[in-house]
Amino acid sequence: MTLPLTLVRPRRPGRAAVRPGGLPWSAGERRRVVGRVADRAEFWRSGRVVRLAPVVAVVCSALLPLLQVTLSFGYEGNDSRTGLWSLAATAAYLPLHLRHVWYAAHARRPPAGRWTFAVMAVVVLGVTPLAGNMWPRAYAGLVVSAVLVLPAPWSYLACVVLVAAAAPVALLLGLPWQVASWPAFSVLCGGGALLLLVWLAAALTRLQAAREALAQQAVAQERRRIDDDLRRTLGGALESIAARGERAAAALTTGNTPGPAPGLAAELAQLADDSRRTLAEARRRVRGYRQPSLRAELETAATLLSAAGVPTRLELPRQGVPETIPPGPRAALRATVTRLLRADGVRACTIAATLAGGRVLLEVRADDVTETIEVAA
Repeated sequence: MTLPLTLVRPRRPGRAAVRPGGLPWSAGERRRVVGRVADRAEFWRSGRVVRLAPVVAVVCSALLPLLQVTLSFGYEGNDSRTGLWSLAATAAYLPLHLRHVWYAAHARRPPAGRWTFAVMAVVVLGVTPLAGNMWPRAYAGLVVSAVLVLPAPWSYLACVVLVAAAAPVALLLGLPWQVASWPAFSVLCGGGALLLLVWLAAALTRLQAAREALAQQAVAQERRRIDDDLRRTLGGALESIAARGERAAAALTTGNTPGPAPGLAAELAQLADDSRRTLAEARRRVRGYRQPSLRAELETAATLLSAAGVPTRLELPRQGVPETIPPGPRAALRATVTRLLRADGVRACTIAATLAGGRVLLEVRADDVTETIEVAA
């Protein structure tokens, strides 16, 4: 599969070098496509969708049983008595079932889930002889809860037994053999659809948690980098200034002459000059910290792709890369990573940085397609 990567040029003079394989789109079309992709990606990554997904899973899990109860009064061979039994049983087991779905949609196991599943199974199976010949369709809820609560071997066994028992039980309850397979089909398809919704909600929840963990890890790494940098550069200069200041203060307090000791004035002047230079260096480094780091951007891109299941390798030159990255190339790199995260079938990715002629070329190679972004050195 060929990944539809396109070139995104930084917004500054000069043109980015592109290897064969990019799509020859105009600049305006590229900006529109990148904008739409970024907006959609931001929508799906937003916390609102993550919070809404469990609610949607619970609502959809409640609709099928409620529809079953509504239709139970009108099925052939059923009457008001079977409809009332179906209504009472649904009112008893549905809160337990929705509790299982709610916890699973948040990627958690429900507390005492096996006990609540046992109560749910007793209600659903116990009312089977009284709730009409279409009641086996309610086994779909049991299938979903079994997968969400029971461990893997037992959950699979419960699903197979419930799906296989739906049709024979419906026949025993008086359902014509021509439509006896319908309850089994409903249990299989209904349970599968509900499980897919719950799995999607849980996946979004885990993805949000992973993104927050990556963000916290990136912040911690950046703090450690800044701390090490300050300790290595400004720390030594400040310790030297403090030591020299203490020696100067000691010379002033212990001197026997009424005036300054010989050479003390020159030492104080040199100390003041060193303090000004250290202060200027501190201000320069603080301004540099406010700008994004190229290495941090590359490491973040590789981490995000790897977390999304795309094996990513980061290749950096031995002589290092520039400390900062301008807004244009940074936006191009993030847009490329966004497209890779949304693309299907990406087997591997390599992000390589090379120095050539006083500039840095970032090559993002995804399968057989390469995109190159130019960064000013």
